[in-house]
Amino acid sequence: MSFRELRNFCELMRGLGYHRNISMENFREPNFELVADILWWFATRYDPQADISDDIEDEKDRVIFIRSVCQLFATKARIQLNPKKLYEAQGFAVKEMLKIAQMMTKAMQSSDVIDDDDNVQMMDFNTSSKL
Repeated sequence: MSFRELRNFCELMRGLGYHRNISMENFREPNFELVADILWWFATRYDPQADISDDIEDEKDRVIFIRSVCQLFATKARIQLNPKKLYEAQGFAVKEMLKIAQMMTKAMQSSDVIDDDDNVQMMDFNTSSKL
């Protein structure tokens, strides 16, 4: 984990509209609750019908949660995540979550470009019809 990756992750999450502020100090020590909250937010935003339990009280439940999130993104988004790094919930988990954040940011930017192109085409169409 580098400082740049951590900073980029914080900025991408802010741009995606994550409901909680993430500082760079959050990943100095293991913080599984934050990592689980971010992964659950990613999963529900990517696939709202995904059947992922947010129960992380027990070690067994945490393993099931990490496994189901990794399986979701491997099958639907073709993003390979390292579950061991995610379970550690330190700085190396940021590298794995950065993959998902970059994919969602690119998708959001491409949908904005398409919307802008549609508006331009509509404006051109309206202008030609007025002539």
